[in-house]
Amino acid sequence: MDSWTYALSYLPQRDISFGQDVIYTYGPLGYLVSGSLLPENYQQILGFKVMVHSLFLGLAAVQFWRIRSIGGRLFWVLSFLGAYHSLVALDYLLALGYLLVLSWIRDLRGRKGLAIALLLGAWAGFSALVKFTAGAMTFGAFLMYWLGHLYPLYRSKARGPKLQEALVILLTATGSAMAVTFVGLHGNLAQGLLGLLPSGVIALVWGWGTQRYLKGNSRWSNFRPSLGWFGSLAVFAITLTGVVLMTERPSMLGFVLGSLQVSSGYSSAMSLMGPSAELGLAIAMVVILLTLFVRSVTGRSLGLFLALTFVLWIVLKHGFVRQDAHVFMFFFVTPFLLSLALEQRSRHPNRRFSGVVMLLMVATMGLYWQFPGVFGHPEIGWNLSLIHQPRLVLNRIAHLDSSQVFEDVQVATHHMLSPIRLSDEVNAYLEPKTVDVMPWEIALIPANDLNWQPRRTLQSYTAYTTHLDNWTAEGLREQPPETILYEFVDLDGRHPFVSEPATLFEVFSRYQLSPEFPEFISTELYPNLMLLEPRPESRPWLASPEVERRSLSWNETMTLPQVEGQMLRGAIAIKESFLGKIVKTLLRAAPVRMRVTYEDGSQATYRILPTTSENGIIISHLPRSPEEGLAFWQGLDSPNLTLPAAVNSIAFETDNPFIYRSQIEVILTSVAVEPL
Repeated sequence: MDSWTYALSYLPQRDISFGQDVIYTYGPLGYLVSGSLLPENYQQILGFKVMVHSLFLGLAAVQFWRIRSIGGRLFWVLSFLGAYHSLVALDYLLALGYLLVLSWIRDLRGRKGLAIALLLGAWAGFSALVKFTAGAMTFGAFLMYWLGHLYPLYRSKARGPKLQEALVILLTATGSAMAVTFVGLHGNLAQGLLGLLPSGVIALVWGWGTQRYLKGNSRWSNFRPSLGWFGSLAVFAITLTGVVLMTERPSMLGFVLGSLQVSSGYSSAMSLMGPSAELGLAIAMVVILLTLFVRSVTGRSLGLFLALTFVLWIVLKHGFVRQDAHVFMFFFVTPFLLSLALEQRSRHPNRRFSGVVMLLMVATMGLYWQFPGVFGHPEIGWNLSLIHQPRLVLNRIAHLDSSQVFEDVQVATHHMLSPIRLSDEVNAYLEPKTVDVMPWEIALIPANDLNWQPRRTLQSYTAYTTHLDNWTAEGLREQPPETILYEFVDLDGRHPFVSEPATLFEVFSRYQLSPEFPEFISTELYPNLMLLEPRPESRPWLASPEVERRSLSWNETMTLPQVEGQMLRGAIAIKESFLGKIVKTLLRAAPVRMRVTYEDGSQATYRILPTTSENGIIISHLPRSPEEGLAFWQGLDSPNLTLPAAVNSIAFETDNPFIYRSQIEVILTSVAVEPL
């Protein structure tokens, strides 16, 4: 179950700062698009969704009447319906609506351009509070649009003042985005606005002073666009940057840098391969769209086509980093981008080529709507699929009485959570304690009404990089929860020791199986949960000397040294080649797997993450089942560190070795408990 949706709704209700206390793919307003309904937020969620859908429908209606051809209108309606597929999230509607407004703007000059920059900057800042990638998509589109408008300005006469004006407009949009995000991260509107006060005062003083004393002075004529009230918002943006850098809580810098870590690590840590024919179809569609963009672009429309290209790249990555149901987003959003492109005046109009591309897009949408099994996907309904069931539609409209909606959802939630309820005995034991869940099933918290103390990356698989893993481990040292509900599982074929190795080693060091519940505690859905509690003192690990350092080739076997009473951690450095860095940036990295041969002769293959493996994975003992996982925890407290599932040798493989350097650096260190 999608237990992270509960986290999105829980965190804003507590004194938890995004960027400082936690970091995730969503921001503090993420609950508005994907959060669970709680008594504190269900009216906000309902109101926000009504607002976004009303705004998007209104913008779509205006665009429909702006299109003159019947074929263009028909394709617009189909592309609009594609944007309402169930897997196209609400944050995408924010970004697509943004692009729609951007396509109506003819230039970014004068006071009108300044007002547009204010509006679009605030829109992008709000989108970042919902989901960082939505903010990156919207502000990145504005930046591309702005860069496109620099080209004709650079070629014009008296370009100096015009370029100054363009810079002021960019700073205005940036300041507007920063201000909205800065206020939103506070969680308290009054406190956030108070934080803007110093920058606002400086901007007002600058605007009034330069308007009165400098703007009319001929000696300052070359700087006129930066003076007066017109330039005051740019000054606001510059001074607000200083305020942001000096403000520790909330840390907007931490929010941005942490979110960039999540975004950069996602392409490698969460990559999932699918049919090559499907990826080939997507790349062919991208090439066709780019060809059409190049044929259609003019000096006036360059900015919009750059913005569309940037969003097309984001949508491709979002759809194909994990080549599963995510691909629906790509195939159902690209027609919307094409429709916006077709409404621009073309440099080389070619209706036949445009018509063929439109038919291709419609055919692809139809394929994924009716026959997704061609590429191995399950059939997934459309948001509009209830339209043939008028009773359900009328009931939902009637339930704009939000209390009825909330009651219905609560009944459904109660039914969904009942299989993961703990026994009364365990619940009574946990009631006064703070609890975290590893690796990810946060739904255990609301199902059992537990006092959640989240770690910094919330779920193990979102510690995508060494930085995020180390940061989470640091948070665990500074403020450890009183109990951890732990399950020996992972996703995408990873071993459970792989996802966040530094954090997990911190857990091994500080926690033990609960003396009250030393065996599995179970729910109907999760029969193999373990309850961990802090040790009286951290495990007294001996200093860890380097045991061995090796450079391995792909598929080369490395036999591990066996030392009784010790386990080995491997810091595994797998670096991308130059080609790999390009491929990862443009799309995704190829998964890396570790082939393991156990001492009993059995073999297994586990996916590992090059983005975190340098933090040191325990590789000498890799339990193969929940039962062996429990035995591992029991062995940590044995006198001689008697652990199950000893590993004899390892080797590394990947489907595309050209993505990575030919040599893999492995540094083994020993871990042993100091004798008492």
